Amino acid sequence: MELLKKMDKQKMVIAVGIGIGLLFFSAMIYCYYLTNHVINISEKNKELSVELEEVTAQRDLLSSENEELKEKVLILSDTVNSKIKEEEEVAKVFIPTGFPLKGTATYNEENKILEEQPYAEFEATQGTIVIATAEGTVSSIAGDAAAGYIIMVDHGNGYFSIYRNGSKPKVEVGETVTTETELYEIENGNETLGYQIIENNMYIDPLSMMEIYG
Repeated sequence: MELLKKMDKQKMVIAVGIGIGLLFFSAMIYCYYLTNHVINISEKNKELSVELEEVTAQRDLLSSENEELKEKVLILSDTVNSKIKEEEEVAKVFIPTGFPLKGTATYNEENKILEEQPYAEFEATQGTIVIATAEGTVSSIAGDAAAGYIIMVDHGNGYFSIYRNGSKPKVEVGETVTTETELYEIENGNETLGYQIIENNMYIDPLSMMEIYG
């Protein structure tokens, strides 16, 4: 009987030992699994950290490139605007907006039409200089001392300015003129200057150009 009790105790001890061993073994396996899981997570975090650094570096690079691009766009925009302004300024000098006489003159309000076309007539004193109202090229000179001379200036943009006076022209066909170029010097007996403007093959009121632009 006692032998049986001893055997039962031994079996119990063995069973407990096996249980403890299995529990320890299970704990070891769990710890191993947990350790590997932690290591994997750590490695994954490192990989994500590296990827984040790369993405951050790329973002910073793109941001820098974007700023450089914005700066280039601004420079290009300023250059284009400056070029446009320069071209506009250049274009203005070829629009006949000036006054055709260097000095004072009287406008004759009675003669506004010549051959059914808009016309401006000015009375100036002897010695007054007639000048081109914009830059261009003398395209034709017609008439004579008896009938009067007609100087036509082509401004190269659809505009022509026409000057009528009996004084001898001081320019020749093909000559380039500016607003300082003398077309006539008013002589005694030829104090009247007729002035006209053609815009795109149509005569327009020459005074309207001086009122709008001059």
